[in-house]
Amino acid sequence: MSNETAGTLALVGGILNLIGGILITIALLFTIILAPLGIFALLLGILPIMWRDDPGSHRVGLIIIGVLTLFSIGGILILVAGIIAEEEKD
Repeated sequence: MSNETAGTLALVGGILNLIGGILITIALLFTIILAPLGIFALLLGILPIMWRDDPGSHRVGLIIIGVLTLFSIGGILILVAGIIAEEEKD
């Protein structure tokens, strides 16, 4: 049950971070020096969306992304997803 919740939180948080990353990329598009920052912001939105199906295997990654984007609602949701995700036991 907690992995379903973690997956949903990772999805919603990833979508919010992706929207923020798109806005940052558009804002920094005209500044060539800061363009890699926009690409990094997009990556921080795409990865949690990719990991939503198996959040238990990506707990550390979700926590790191959550801490890096803690200033946003999406970052908080991703951090909570990483904390509550359970690793699958064989």
